[in-house]
Amino acid sequence: MKSLYLKPTWLSAGASLDERCGTEVVSGFSDATTEYKTIRDSVGLTDFSFLSMYRLPEETAIDLLDSILACNVAKTRFGRMAHTFLSDQDGNIIADCYVANNDEEFILLCESIVEPEELDAILMENGAEAAQIENRNDTHVLLGLDGVDAWKVVRDLFGADVLGLPYLSVEMYPFEDEQVTLFRAGKTSEFGYMIMAPNTVANALCDKLQALVSEAGGGLCGVDIHNDLRLEGRFFNIQREGRVVKDPLVLGLQWMIDFEKGDFRGSEPILAKRTQGTTQKIIGVSTEGDCEAFAPGAEICHGGEAVAQVVTSCFSHVLGQKLGLAVFPVAIAYSGLEFALGAEDGAPVRTISMPPIVPKSLSVRLDEM
Repeated sequence: MKSLYLKPTWLSAGASLDERCGTEVVSGFSDATTEYKTIRDSVGLTDFSFLSMYRLPEETAIDLLDSILACNVAKTRFGRMAHTFLSDQDGNIIADCYVANNDEEFILLCESIVEPEELDAILMENGAEAAQIENRNDTHVLLGLDGVDAWKVVRDLFGADVLGLPYLSVEMYPFEDEQVTLFRAGKTSEFGYMIMAPNTVANALCDKLQALVSEAGGGLCGVDIHNDLRLEGRFFNIQREGRVVKDPLVLGLQWMIDFEKGDFRGSEPILAKRTQGTTQKIIGVSTEGDCEAFAPGAEICHGGEAVAQVVTSCFSHVLGQKLGLAVFPVAIAYSGLEFALGAEDGAPVRTISMPPIVPKSLSVRLDEM
């Protein structure tokens, strides 16, 4: 199992460790409610180094990445990122990906449900060696800043010009004697940034970020709370609904696909399903309070018959109730309907529009800072 480079730092701060697909992760530092409020009310620092990180020269990157990813990499402008996915040969999603055009290089970040060695093998099968790909999994860390005050930390670290970076952008900044890469991304619906830095400055960067986060009233967060935040903000989570449903069309990820470009890995079965028409769709659902039975695998019923199944759920501290995603037949996959959980006399379940919350970050005007 790949160990986190900053593991000693996290353990000294009270981290709980877990494993995802052969890679060590920090699952949490405190209870879920505390970490949730840290990100919603201030800023949380999270280690995302379990993502697979690759760097490719500009002259070889487009051909390789376009052959495997669902988006059109050639249309990704300088300084911008595309959010897309990698599928297996059957068209089932196996990695949630960012691809960034960073001037003379492209950066690929993959959060996968397969082990890093399998991702490496896929890239090699498609010409990664000839494309001079650089695997950064053992040489770099990837640290995330998320929260309504995350912008304050990156501003204090890199300067006020970071406030002008649009969502899904990439930029380089100096830190000590190295260049680090800043991505404006995030999947919490609050401000989000990720910083990729070489291990040579990882400890110094981590210390600086912890100090700035503390000054902003924030703290350390694990990856587990991001599952709840992604669901509440309706950001795709490959670790939850992606791992269960797998089909990008049922998951509603058509927006990640450029259907006009040539073949990509898994494109033939995906396009065939699209032509035939999907029979299922994933949509938002909710129930009152903190219903324990409202959990992955629970059946949603109508007229005594199961019509859908919950695939992921969380408790929304904003709404004071459980939220989830469930796979419904297309004919009834829209908001405003009421069903029952588990049986006809079970707890009421409503289909809802997602996301159901308004993030605090929408009230912040960075152009006036």
